Amino acid sequence: MTRGRLNSLKSISSTCSDLQKGDFGKRSWQTASMTEQSIKAKQALIQQLRTVAEKETAWLEKNRLLYTEKRSRLDSLIELRSSSGGEITSEEQKLSKHVALYESRRSGMWDLAKEINQEEQSLAELKSDAG
Repeated sequence: MTRGRLNSLKSISSTCSDLQKGDFGKRSWQTASMTEQSIKAKQALIQQLRTVAEKETAWLEKNRLLYTEKRSRLDSLIELRSSSGGEITSEEQKLSKHVALYESRRSGMWDLAKEINQEEQSLAELKSDAG
């Protein structure tokens, strides 16, 4: 018998011996424990995402009126410049940056909401697989 084949047979014999000793049951328990860990990790992630979403929502709410005013002023400046053929003013540039920031954060909230929903669905699947 070659040495590799002998080692292979020893490995198989050892595995069979482990299974007879009930090691298989332990592995099954470890899988359940890993599922529980995955569920807890997923729950923690969802909570972190919700915390970020709450802070972003508060910021968006706080700045909504200011955004509306800046958006309106920016639109008027753009319209005025278009009709007169003028240059972009520093005020227009500044307003444009502020409006873009708000709109970017608002868009990010939609992405965050989608991510939270996906993670919640994934959690529900994990729980149903575990149960």
